[in-house]
Amino acid sequence: MYLRLILLTTGGLLTGLLPGSHGVAGAAAEQEANRPQAVAVEKVAVPLIRRLATYQFLKGERPLRGPLALARDAQNGDLVVTSFESGEVVILNQAGALLHRLGREAGLVTPYGVAVDSKGQIHVSEVETGRLKILGPSGRLVDEFDLSSLRGQRVSPGRVMLNAEGQHFVVDLSSNEILILSPQGSLTRTVGPFAYLQKAGPGPAGETIGLSALGKAVTIVDDQGRTLRSFGEHGDTSGRNVSFPTGFAVDGKERVWIADAFQHRLKVFSMAGRFLFNFGRPEEKTGGFFFPVDLCFGDQGRLYVLEKGANRIQVFRVEDLHEPSDD
Repeated sequence: MYLRLILLTTGGLLTGLLPGSHGVAGAAAEQEANRPQAVAVEKVAVPLIRRLATYQFLKGERPLRGPLALARDAQNGDLVVTSFESGEVVILNQAGALLHRLGREAGLVTPYGVAVDSKGQIHVSEVETGRLKILGPSGRLVDEFDLSSLRGQRVSPGRVMLNAEGQHFVVDLSSNEILILSPQGSLTRTVGPFAYLQKAGPGPAGETIGLSALGKAVTIVDDQGRTLRSFGEHGDTSGRNVSFPTGFAVDGKERVWIADAFQHRLKVFSMAGRFLFNFGRPEEKTGGFFFPVDLCFGDQGRLYVLEKGANRIQVFRVEDLHEPSDD
């Protein structure tokens, strides 16, 4: 059952086949080609986005194989990635150097979603076992929750997010519902179902955001589970429409950035549902995107984009989120 869900959720993407490059991007022509494009009736302010680095090869080896989810440790800037094909959680520092690879020896089985809490603990969902495991920074098991037992039915947990209070937002790929857990692991409530739910998390005003691969891409609900608004039409055109969205993050200006795996680009909306701009272009080699599946923001306007097709992370700076005094 879970294999079918994996193929559906990731679009059946092939990995491990792509040559790539590494290092810091700086070509002006490349920046221009990758510049965001606004496609809207009204004129919108489109930020300058500069690519800073690509994390793909370490000593000739790809540490990421079939990556599905990305999180960042706010304490030290470490990037934490689930590498599904290798059955590992891979931890890179903010410069892209490999720190840890946590796999079977850490007790992990089919790691899928990942989040990092304020203590630096790593929360990992296992799609096969139905468990949510909490690891210390070194990989020691701190706690674990049996989501199927909590729910009273089979749960196939996908991507995971945390809010500031430590609540978990877990995607159940079996029921296409959001499971909201307390910091202690009790099931608080469920939200949904959605159409092929991919990721869920907190909004800036306490809302819950669900990202779907069918129907409306984004659905925002209140704390009672009532739909406040939905937006993001699915379709084949690359303007306002989305194709197969899998990951999202909300920036400091309350814009929703969506990783659209099949369009190989990011789609950016306001929280009110207004389409703002596209960013990126399809390209296997550095300079574009190849099946982006997740993303997150860091300090100084940094944007990290995880690409399943290219087994890499690209690092950008979004200039209107950057505070020059932080350098």
